[in-house]
Amino acid sequence: MKILTLFFFLVFSQQIIAQQALEISKTGSDKVKLFKENKRVKLKTLEGEKYIGRFQIINSENIEIEGNIIPLRDIENIKSRSVVAGIAGTAIIIYGAVIVGTGIIVGSMVGTDPVLLIAIAMGGTVLSSGIFFNEFAKNHRNTKWSYKIIDQ
Repeated sequence: MKILTLFFFLVFSQQIIAQQALEISKTGSDKVKLFKENKRVKLKTLEGEKYIGRFQIINSENIEIEGNIIPLRDIENIKSRSVVAGIAGTAIIIYGAVIVGTGIIVGSMVGTDPVLLIAIAMGGTVLSSGIFFNEFAKNHRNTKWSYKIIDQ
């Protein structure tokens, strides 16, 4: 009886531990990336719809993001999208906008063009770096990558 109980425990625990992942393979190359289930991603479909959130694997052909079921064949591109990177990028954009705004206010009060120009240049640089920071993660387009669900 103990052996039978141990056997069932091992069989069922294997099913619980087994996880699935989204495997992304580069066409014409051996490069492979894995997106484990519950990873936060930014995804765009062939219809142009965009989804950001943690993805769940429904079956071998579909994933779910924020309650929306998306077939793998409809994915145009997918990229990793961490919460920390999103917050940091937004903070950098806000900081750059504050620098530009402060420069405009101080420049208009003092009446000197160099202060205004320096503040706008510095703030614009910081602001644009925040925009690029948000889009820094590598896109995996369906023209260069293929997607499939695997068991780990």
